[in-house]
This record gives sequence, structure tokens and C-alpha cells, in this order.
Amino acid sequence: MDFRQGSEVNMEKTYQVTLFDKEGRYRPISCLIKQEEIRLDNKIKRKELVNKGVAKICASKMWTAKDIQKFGYVLAKAREYDKAKIEAENKARYDKIKEEKYASGEWQKPKNRVDK
Repeated sequence: MDFRQGSEVNMEKTYQVTLFDKEGRYRPISCLIKQEEIRLDNKIKRKELVNKGVAKICASKMWTAKDIQKFGYVLAKAREYDKAKIEAENKARYDKIKEEKYASGEWQKPKNRVDK
């Protein structure tokens, strides 16, 4: 029996679709989409994924596509959702900001604090 044949079966992955406001007035909106694995460098598949994300955001916020355009959400980003990787990126970003604030004197390091 050849086990390599079973590896061609598409696995379901989670993707994050985020909409951005071009003027920066509103916060980004994102949603998670579960679907079979796709290559994000394929423009057609990525556009289909973004469209599913827009439809899901519209349904959750009770908006139409015109509402999204009215609020200026014209930039979209799709990426593979890996929670551990995203948390590591956020922690690194926060640590960098924290060190900059400590170095500038804007924040003071806590005294008598035990890190767990």
C-alpha cells in the first residue's frame, strides 16, 4: 500500500482575512475562515478567500458591501492563521515598545516585582 497517495488530500486550514481603512480612522476588522488549504500566492484563490471573509464580516456586522466601502475599508489582507506564531510576533512587538518606553523614561520599571 502506498501511503503517499493519501498525502494529496487537502487538509482544512484556518485563514485570517483582515480589512483595513485607507485613511486610518477605523480599526481593522478581521475574521477567521476555515477551508481547504490553498496557496496564497495564487491571486484568484486569494481573492475568493477575501470575498468569503468580506461576506462573513458583512453578515456578522449586518452590513452590506456598500457599507464597507462607505467606511473606507478598501485594503484587504489574507494570511494563514497560526496562533502561536501570531502571539510570538505580538509579544516581540510589545517587548520592543516596552524597552523603548523604559529607555526614554516615559515608563518606569516596576520595583519588587516577581515575574512568573
